[in-house]
Amino acid sequence: MKKNLHINPILIKMALLITCFMLVMLYNQSKAAILPTAIATSSRVTVNFINDAEKDELTIQVKSRTEAPLQLFIFSIDGILIKEVPVNSRQSTSIKSLKKGLYLFECFDKDERMKSGKLMIK
Repeated sequence: MKKNLHINPILIKMALLITCFMLVMLYNQSKAAILPTAIATSSRVTVNFINDAEKDELTIQVKSRTEAPLQLFIFSIDGILIKEVPVNSRQSTSIKSLKKGLYLFECFDKDERMKSGKLMIK
């Protein structure tokens, strides 16, 4: 005699749906665990940019909790390093002749990323 095992197709679909949902949750948890901590601590530094088109000059003002000099890197949107500028907290630093466009910046204290973002020169 042949035994037939009949399983309700709705139960199979529900089990498959729950399994997929659990896999997505595990994947998201593993991705969240490997994020760098510097992103969460980026509020320790404030970077302000003031563009003066008449003088063709970009003024950078950095405020941080430490008085140590920081390094500011400006990249093209393609990721090519355009400028590396040492900046000090509570002092203005100027950069000349940056072309109009969208740039990315990262501010470091030694090897720790303190702040990153986008910069638009108009």
